[in-house]
Amino acid sequence: MSNQSIKFTYTKQPLYAWLVVFILALANCVSYIDRLIISLLVQPIKADLNISDTQFSLLTGAAFAIFYCGMGLVIARWADRYSRKWIIIIGMITWCSMTSLASIARNFSQLFLFRIGVGVGEATLSPSAYSMLAGYFPPQRLALAIGIFSSGVTAGTGLAFLLGGATITWVLAQDTMTLPLLGTLSGWRLVMLIVGLLGLPIILLMLLVREPTRQNNINPATIFEVWIHYKQNIQKYGLLLIGYGTTSITAFSVMTWTPALYQRQYGASISEAAATIGTVALVGGLLGAFLGGIVADHLAQRGDPLAKLKVLFGCGVGLLVPSVIAPLMPTMNGHAAVIFFTFFFGTAATGPAASYIQTITPDRMRAQFGAVYQFALTFVGATLGPLAVALVTNYVYGDEQKLGYSMSTVSAIANPIAAWLLWRALQAERCQLATK
Repeated sequence: MSNQSIKFTYTKQPLYAWLVVFILALANCVSYIDRLIISLLVQPIKADLNISDTQFSLLTGAAFAIFYCGMGLVIARWADRYSRKWIIIIGMITWCSMTSLASIARNFSQLFLFRIGVGVGEATLSPSAYSMLAGYFPPQRLALAIGIFSSGVTAGTGLAFLLGGATITWVLAQDTMTLPLLGTLSGWRLVMLIVGLLGLPIILLMLLVREPTRQNNINPATIFEVWIHYKQNIQKYGLLLIGYGTTSITAFSVMTWTPALYQRQYGASISEAAATIGTVALVGGLLGAFLGGIVADHLAQRGDPLAKLKVLFGCGVGLLVPSVIAPLMPTMNGHAAVIFFTFFFGTAATGPAASYIQTITPDRMRAQFGAVYQFALTFVGATLGPLAVALVTNYVYGDEQKLGYSMSTVSAIANPIAAWLLWRALQAERCQLATK
């Protein structure tokens, strides 16, 4: 589809295009609820399955991220050839089922396998969604569209904690339930079952989505062609992918360990921890998603070719301090007030980052580069973030009660590296434009 026909799609059907954004954002929200609900259940899962902080970090990170990233690269090739809508629907059925089936895990290995299933299912969403949105919106409006889609990340994070806390409170008031095939369930197991079922209405909404027409109905690029394009633009892709991927180390460590921090350091109950961090994530993240996309699109519409990278670097600077000092605050409310800015700047960066990748990528390889983007973001962040905090807690401080110091230490190392790399990406693009 040519640039003119892309514009036609948007201008003739603007309401439907934004409906697609809304549905995809809801799917993204559900994916993060299923991904993060386990973070509220650190203490009961550890006690029930007799596992350590390090093992738990593998459940939240490596089990999910490695297969999410690996399968994402494979699924992205399908998304550049086949129906992205049906790839997403099949993925949603998979990850929701795996979340519910986690309720029957009886040991670490079984729960690890179910988390792999969640990762494989969720690998279908982002590459397919980025490619679809690039077909519905012109480049100067794409940052806001992807920003709103990405707001599902923070909305999902907030709702994972808010709904998860409410669900846990309700479950704890119930008697043990005996269900066909699944057996006797209670506590954290019943929570996992219920949360996995939340995606069913969104799967039905996905049936309303129409597949956007591809440019000239061309065949997807081969892996060799993708590699050649990457090598020709290695500075553009490389600095952004590594830099933005490094910011996600802090993001995933905050999302994974903050509920446990509130319980260990401030003596909060699960429901209190969930309500506090859920509210902060929801408000801060949604504001960031909208403002980051609006500012990037506004600058782009005024003709600034560096718009997306400028906003992205600004967010990198904004992330430098909050997650370092927040775990050192004397009260839970103090921590929440400071960590708000981590959610704000972290989500404000998602629209500009993902839309920049899509606008410099040919249509026939957009889903594949969307998967590479997700690989950088998730493999680095979801694997290293939770694991790094657990290792520092266990082997540097040697005390689970010093979790806050571990979170602060990891952020103090990762954030400056990320900001420097994003600055390099901005400068490299500026120099390249100056030579044209």
